[in-house]
Amino acid sequence: MDVRVPADSERAAVADRLLRPAYREAEALDPAFSDLDDDVVADEDCSRWLDDADRTMFVAYDPEPVGVVSGGVTSSPALYTRGKNCYVDGLYIVAERRREGIAGRLLDRMKAWGRERDCEYASLSVHVDNHAAMAFYEDHGFEPKFRSLRQQL
Repeated sequence: MDVRVPADSERAAVADRLLRPAYREAEALDPAFSDLDDDVVADEDCSRWLDDADRTMFVAYDPEPVGVVSGGVTSSPALYTRGKNCYVDGLYIVAERRREGIAGRLLDRMKAWGRERDCEYASLSVHVDNHAAMAFYEDHGFEPKFRSLRQQL
């Protein structure tokens, strides 16, 4: 299995096979908050990660795309002495390939990318009802530190 940044010629396949299904699964978890704009979903081309020096995505190929992790780097506010943060904003594995270790390989690659950019921490958010994801991330060294709350206005 090859884990790497997709080539420009692979962007459409990544969007079709991985990103759009991931968006739909997220929408199903929380339809009121994650109501998708179908035009934006249709136009997805990976550019928000691949055309920004502070963001990236890695795709697992076997030989077709079977999983993706995306994220970026942010600086901590000057108020804090902590260093930069590598955030994961998405991790998705095609349903038929889950529980094979692909997600762990992708997450490890994203954390390595963060270390290469002198990040001190890695962070992510998990939907409150996604117990499998929470267990996976805790098994990979993440600790719950905050709860995020929201209210419709």
